[in-house]
Amino acid sequence: MSSKEKSKTTADITPENLEKAIDKYQRQDVMRMLKGGVLSGLDDEKKAEMYHRLAGLRSLEIMDVLSKQKEPFTADMLNLDFEVFQNRNFVRDVLNKYGKKFDYSNEDECNKLFVLACTVDDEKTVKALIRQKKAADSYPLIGAASLPVFEQISLIQSGQIHDDARVQLYLQAFLSDEVEKKLAYMDENKIDYFLKNTDGKTAADLLEERVKTFKYGNNKKGTMQKRQEEQTLKLLRKIQFDREHPVEKKMSVKKLILIACICIAAAAVIGALAGRAYVKNNASSETEDSSAEEETVTDDSSADAETTEDTSADDEVAADDTTSEEDTASDDTDTDETTDTEDSTSYSTDTSLVVADGDTVNIDYTGYIDDVAFDGGSTDGAGTDLVIGSGSYIDDFEDQLIGANVGDTVTVTVTFPEDYGVDDLNGQEAVFEVTINGIYE
Repeated sequence: MSSKEKSKTTADITPENLEKAIDKYQRQDVMRMLKGGVLSGLDDEKKAEMYHRLAGLRSLEIMDVLSKQKEPFTADMLNLDFEVFQNRNFVRDVLNKYGKKFDYSNEDECNKLFVLACTVDDEKTVKALIRQKKAADSYPLIGAASLPVFEQISLIQSGQIHDDARVQLYLQAFLSDEVEKKLAYMDENKIDYFLKNTDGKTAADLLEERVKTFKYGNNKKGTMQKRQEEQTLKLLRKIQFDREHPVEKKMSVKKLILIACICIAAAAVIGALAGRAYVKNNASSETEDSSAEEETVTDDSSADAETTEDTSADDEVAADDTTSEEDTASDDTDTDETTDTEDSTSYSTDTSLVVADGDTVNIDYTGYIDDVAFDGGSTDGAGTDLVIGSGSYIDDFEDQLIGANVGDTVTVTVTFPEDYGVDDLNGQEAVFEVTINGIYE
């Protein structure tokens, strides 16, 4: 390149030409002018404006050139239109690659960075700020962020933020699209999201107030938003109720049968051992008796005759006694059977009877998840008693049987608690086909 051409090229390195190159997305010309020192003559305000415009080109090469300048990066320079997906990715890359260029000593700047990181789903910057105990005023924004950012909540130490801020954080989580996953994460990490603020209200209380008073858009989006928040509130109230009214989990029918089989087998073994001991003792006694009889046998025929007569008489008496005993035993058996029948209680199968709150009913059921019967979810036709309103079964299982007639088969839909204790059932929605066998009167 001649000195004349070089002079011409150098002459066009001006802030005005830089702005024109930016407007036309001429990244190569921008790079040339930046390397030529085009920013050196600008004051701080003009330079900050230029940095923001340069960031809009979404070029990591340009950002690399800027990173070598003495001026620190700011959150304001990265405030782009985040409706554009590429802008979000670009800003996240800048935060991760040039994090050291930002001024973490300035609390106001840290708050802006925290907002920016939550907006573009940058968990790395959020984590760094929390660990340095920076930007605490902005922590509630984690609630509305994506799940990876939200999971940094576990880094917030006790006392690091006020309870009011925590409640707001939980409320934002309840209003987000990933609310169920966030609830599961908080349960797993034993985070109390029913914490109360200084007014004595939980995030669930604040959500309930919102559902009652907020003016949702009169369109499909508004309707969907309201429905989602109502469902979230219902879920939270159910979780809260289950925690305040824990119900002892019933043992499954299969486990009961297994225990019964073990008991029967144990009884059989004990019985067999006892039988062997009894036979052995009797055998010893018979041997001793035989020896004694052999020693007392005599050739006296009179004695034999007398013995024969006595034996005959004894046989007649024994026969009479046996008959009498059999009659008595028969009478006793009849009496016992009659007594058992009178004492036993049974349910009525009258189909005109209707299940009401407080009734004791006998039912059979089979439970299904995604149309597949699950283990331990069936009585297998054995029948089981249930007091309606006792709260023995999960969710509103019992309430859904009220109003059914004896003989009816009722479809009951319930949701297992998240902490039910069985991995395949925790939080699952289940459908039970329940048959009302009878009602105890």
